[in-house]
Parts: sequence; C-alpha cells; structure tokens
Amino acid sequence: MGTDEENKRTFTIYSQLNNIESLKELMSCPNSPLLSIAALADRFFEDIIYIDEEIEEIDWNQHYDMVGMSFMTQQASRAFELAERFKKNGSYLICGGMHPTNSPEEMLKYFDTVFIGEGEITWYEFIEDYLADAPKRVYTNQHEIDMNSVPLPRYDLLKMDKYKTIPVQISRGCPHNCEFCASTKVYGPKYRYKNVEMVMKEIEKIKELKHNPNIYFTDDNMLVNRPFVIELLQELKKTRIRWMSHTDISVADHDGILDLLYSSGCRKLVIGFESIEAESLKKLEKWKYNRLKTYGESIQKIQSYGIGVWGTFIVGLDDDDTSVFQRVIDFTLENNLYGAMISVPTPFPGSKLYERLENEGRILTKHWGSYTLWNVVVKPAKMSVEELQDGFEYTLKQIYSPEAVDKRMRYFKNIYSSLRRK
Repeated sequence: MGTDEENKRTFTIYSQLNNIESLKELMSCPNSPLLSIAALADRFFEDIIYIDEEIEEIDWNQHYDMVGMSFMTQQASRAFELAERFKKNGSYLICGGMHPTNSPEEMLKYFDTVFIGEGEITWYEFIEDYLADAPKRVYTNQHEIDMNSVPLPRYDLLKMDKYKTIPVQISRGCPHNCEFCASTKVYGPKYRYKNVEMVMKEIEKIKELKHNPNIYFTDDNMLVNRPFVIELLQELKKTRIRWMSHTDISVADHDGILDLLYSSGCRKLVIGFESIEAESLKKLEKWKYNRLKTYGESIQKIQSYGIGVWGTFIVGLDDDDTSVFQRVIDFTLENNLYGAMISVPTPFPGSKLYERLENEGRILTKHWGSYTLWNVVVKPAKMSVEELQDGFEYTLKQIYSPEAVDKRMRYFKNIYSSLRRK
C-alpha cells in the first residue's frame, strides 16, 4: 500500500486505461509460496487457513497459534501493520519470501522468526525447534533445493471462485543478472525445475478444484531449458488449459517451442525488454543489450504463432531523458505488442540497483508500500521527479488509448484468422 495520494493517483490512471483485462489477470493471483509452506506444515497443525486480503477480510476474533507471511517489498509496509496486530492477539509470527530474505534485520522488529532463502529444508529445522520451545530468530537456507522435493501446494485452501488466475511454480533460478532484480539473490542463477510428472499432478489437482482454470506459471524464465520445455508442452497439450508465463526473448530462436506453445494452451508471454535505449540497457544487462537490435523481428515472429507478447519496460533510467516516453510508445505500437507493463526505476532491497542508488543517496523514500513500480521513489538522473511521474502516466495512456487498442485487436484478429486457415 502506497500513500493515500499515490493510491489515488494509481487508481485514477488505471481507471482511464482501455482493455487491460490481461493485466488484471497477472495482478489478481494468490501467493504460491505460501501454498507450498502450507503443504509442509500440514502434518504439524490441525487446521491451516489461507487468508488473502485482496479477496476477504481478516477475522480478528479468530485466534491463530502461528501466522506465516510471504511478501515482496511493495507488500512489506502492510505486512508490518498486520504483524503488529497479530502479535497483540498472541500469535507466533514467522515470515519469508523476497523482501524478508533481503532485509532480515528489519523483519526481526516485527516477526518472531525470519526465513532467509528457500524454506523447504529450514522449515523442518524450525518446526523441530518450535515444538521443543526453542525456535531461533533466523533460519538461513544453505542448500540448493531439489525442485522434485517440493510438495504439492495446498490448492484446496484457495477460494477458487474468487480468482481468475491460479499460480504454479515449476522452476526457480534465472541465468540473467539484471541490475534491478532481487530474485537471483533468493533463487540464484541456476535454472532448476520440477519433473513433468510433478507439474502435471499440480495441473490435474487445480482442474479438480476449478473448471477451465487459467494458469499463471510464475517462474522468472520458464522456457530456458529447451528439452524440458518441449516435453512439458507436449503434455500440456492434453490438458486443454490456458496459461501464461515469463520468459526471455530467446524463445524466438526456437521454432520447435514456438510450434508447441499455442496448442499447449499458451496465449501470452511476459518478456522483459526493460529498455529500448541502448546505453540504459547495456548497464542493466549485457545479454539483453546484445539482443536489442532483434527485438522487433523477434516480437513479430513470436506473435505470428498466436502468442501475445507482453513487454516490460522501465522508463526513467539514468541514460533516459524525457524523449524516452514517446520512444517506448512508438516501439510498442509499431511492433503491435499485445500489451506493455510500464514501470519506473524501483530499487528493491537485495538488488544491485538498491546498493548503487543507496550509495549515491538517491533513494527518496523507504516506505515500502510505495515500491509498486508505479511511484517515483528515486531521484532520476536526467529529468525531475515530476517529469518522470507525468511521463509514466502519459506513456500508459497512449499505449492503452482506444485507438491503440483497436489497432492491436485488428492485428491479432488477422493473425488468428491466418492460423485458422492453416
């Protein structure tokens, strides 16, 4: 939660955008790590309840022996408020996830126990200590978790009718090392994945609980291991589900994967382009910089297979001046991107960006609720805070104007017509 002013501005901006249903699908999704922790906790507690404030209110008359939270930076301010209130009710408080891993000392002000890194092994260490009335304040994972040892998440705890999209995590790790990303500090650069049989068991469990589910594979870079992906896509073809995920632009190089995506149920891929300004991209991540000249060609190829590309872009990087806004708009419209997620530089703790901007004294606030990717929380290098905020708003409104949406719809209508003829 940002400030009242920030929340009001965000609501106003997004209420004026057209055809953003796909964006809502990405954002209205339950927390998948907590479902895995619930599976680990199952044999130690009589009752486990999953609470999501996005769809329900907390029953403060109910006593919970233990309360566990997993959260990202933008959720941290709210997590602290909840922790203080649960503490007054006598609950034992634990936390883990992206922000707690990268800011453990801060967590100890609010939580009894903090988990650093992946929790599949340290959970059992903690529960043994907890049952012996000797829990530690911090548990740090020192091991690379075998994804095939991760239990089937407790999807049955979800109020399925309240969600458009259900999360499934099949892999951890990403080979890229983007300056703004804090994920690699938690999961590392090595790509680790569940075997296809395990993934299919999760899909079948979800299908038992929800008719025609829309699946969001929450992996940082789902399609990076080609042999595994091809095997998985061939099995997904049998499920008749619809799904979306994240990957990098190199998927355009692999016709074998592109041939299978649509028939496996994939309709959208989120691809991090980050910037179309060469110098900005070079400083963010060299691999993506080397692909910059092929962005347009790759987008066209992927989308020709019926897969909508959601591009992510950061505006206001250190080598961006105010001309960047129109360049991002032009790039998005010229390449007929299915959608675009626009953000401003946001230094999440644990990222190289946070370390650099902290050393430069350019972080304007550490009210974590403001770290939504939409609020300006750092001092830009080549424009004012007001210019960046106004430019961000202008960019979104142009990309999601009625005219831009109509252009995209006509483009994809032609693609789908062509695919049906084939």
